[in-house]
Amino acid sequence: MREFVSLWAAKVRRFVATSNLRIRAFVGKQTILHPRLYFEFQIMFMVWSLCWWFYPPVPGKAVLLLAVVAAIVTIQPQMTDNHRLAWIVIIFALFFVEFRAINQDRYLHDKEQAETRAKETQNFHNIAEGIKQAIQESQTQFDATMNRSDQVIKLQLNALNGLSTNLSTLTGKDSFCYLSFIPGQQYLIFAHIGQFPLYGLSARIVELDRNAKVQQDNLMGITVSIGDMIQHHASVQSLPSGLGRAPDYFNANIFFSARNGDWTELLREQRIKDKWVRAVRISVRFTYLKKERVVCETIDREFPKQLNGNIDSDFRPLSGPKLPPCQ
Repeated sequence: MREFVSLWAAKVRRFVATSNLRIRAFVGKQTILHPRLYFEFQIMFMVWSLCWWFYPPVPGKAVLLLAVVAAIVTIQPQMTDNHRLAWIVIIFALFFVEFRAINQDRYLHDKEQAETRAKETQNFHNIAEGIKQAIQESQTQFDATMNRSDQVIKLQLNALNGLSTNLSTLTGKDSFCYLSFIPGQQYLIFAHIGQFPLYGLSARIVELDRNAKVQQDNLMGITVSIGDMIQHHASVQSLPSGLGRAPDYFNANIFFSARNGDWTELLREQRIKDKWVRAVRISVRFTYLKKERVVCETIDREFPKQLNGNIDSDFRPLSGPKLPPCQ
C-alpha cells in the first residue's frame, strides 16, 4: 500500500513540474506580444477619442470608455515610459471629450428650451390676440344691437351680484366657527359665525397644560371631523377620549380647516370661585386674504393675567381698535 501511494505521489509531482514549465513558457511568449498588442489598443483609443472630439457622444459614454482604458492599464505588464505617456494622453483626451459632450448637451438642452419657450410665448400671444379680436367683435355686436344700455348694465350688475353670492355660498367666504366647551361636558359645541355655510370642516384640538404649554403626550392633538355647517347653526360632537380631564381649567389651541381656508382659535378657560371665566381669540387665513387677520376676541374681566398684561406667551394684547366679541 505504501509503495502504491509513493508511486502516485511521484507522478503528481512530475505533472505539477511539467505544467509549471509549460505555463512559464506560455507567459513568456505572451509577454513578448504585449507591447505590440497594447500599442494597437492605444492607437484604437486615440482614433476613437479623435472621432468623438469632432462628433461628441451623449454624456457618459466617454466615462465608460475611460473605465475600459483604466482596466486595460491595470493589467498591462512591462509598461514603458512611452506606454505610460500614451495612456495619460488617452485619459486626458477622453476627459476633454466627456467635458465637451456635457457642454454640448447642456447647450442643446438650453437651446431647445429657449425655442420651446419662444413657441409657447408666440402661441399665447396668438391666443390673446384671438381673444382680444373676439371681444372686440362681441362688443361691436353688443353696441349695435342694444338700444337701452342702462337697463342692460343694470341686469349685468344684478347677475354679477347674484354670481358673487352664489360663489360665496359655495366656498363659505368669510364664515367661520369656534369651539365652546367646559370641562365636565360630554360633548363639544361648534358655533357658526357668518352669512354663508361651511363645507368639509375639521378641527384639530391641541390641549395645553395649566401654563398654556403643549403637553408632551399630545403634540399633534385630536382631530374632530365636523363636516358641513349651516349658517347661524351649531354642530354638537361627542367628546373625544382624554380631552378636558382637568376639573378647574381648559386651555387649547384649535386649528380649523374648511373649503374657504383655515383659522385658529385660542381658548383659555379657568374656574374661579365656582365660576368659569374664559379668554377667546380667533385669527383667520381665508383663501382670499394675503395674510392672517384677527377677527374677534372675548376676554372676561375676571380672567387672570400676567403682570405684563399677557394671558400667556401665545395670548398677548393687541394694538389697534377693539375687536368684536366671539359670539
